[in-house]
Amino acid sequence: MSHPPAALVNGYPCEIGDPVIPVSDRGFQYGDGVFETVAARDGRLLDGAAHLERLRQGAELLGIPAPDPARLAAEAEGLVAHQGGGERNVIKILVSRGPGGRGLAPPAHPEPTRVVMRLPWPEHPPEWQRSGVRTVLCRTRQVSGDALDGRIKSMNQLNHIVARMEWADPDIAEGLLRDHEERLVEGTVTNLFLVRDGVLKTPDLSGAGLPGVTRRRILEHARAAGLPTEEGEVREVDLERAEEAFLTNSIIGIWPIREHGGRGLPSAPGPQTVRLRRSLEAAYA
Repeated sequence: MSHPPAALVNGYPCEIGDPVIPVSDRGFQYGDGVFETVAARDGRLLDGAAHLERLRQGAELLGIPAPDPARLAAEAEGLVAHQGGGERNVIKILVSRGPGGRGLAPPAHPEPTRVVMRLPWPEHPPEWQRSGVRTVLCRTRQVSGDALDGRIKSMNQLNHIVARMEWADPDIAEGLLRDHEERLVEGTVTNLFLVRDGVLKTPDLSGAGLPGVTRRRILEHARAAGLPTEEGEVREVDLERAEEAFLTNSIIGIWPIREHGGRGLPSAPGPQTVRLRRSLEAAYA
């Protein structure tokens, strides 16, 4: 049986690298659009509905007509319909404002471009899952929610790209960003959790940062299991004093943090990290 194409652009099949997006597209010109990254396993999108809802909400906040979620879901599922035997892929969904002329002012009647693509599953070192990762503190600061609504997962990721350029050590998995009040917000591609005195804590993202789909899942699982949770102020010293800490996103699931800024944490993975990882894996089984 032949495999489906690697991508669909406005529903038309193509391969990664095919020159099919017009140079006038505002996604190319300005990063004017939204995107989602979704894990796919055995032909299923994991938390697909939640990702599509966030994409719809982000497009609405930007004044971009959002494509029908059912159409996007069908296109994404069609790209992984051949999966089986535990096979995994990454599905990336992008919606730009579409073609436009020179200048920042958006067209009065935009014609959005939608792209759905299938990408290989990343091969991270297995010990990052088993024994934890090293993280560093980035000099680059998180963009304030006053500048760009944190609910928007924008195609323009330059702030996080600059942060990711700060380290080249392949043994460092992630960098953490602060706001201008020195509070930890998130990683370049992850959300942060820590455990101290029996409480699961994660940064309050009402002022900056993107509330991840997996972050929400983890909070739901923790509360269902009776683990106290708190969304509040987190500073680097809180991470250094934590009993355990971990990172989350839709592709990695949970990565325990074993070391931050050269200082080791007491346990990686800690008991609550293990408990929540098992609960998350069971939900996706």
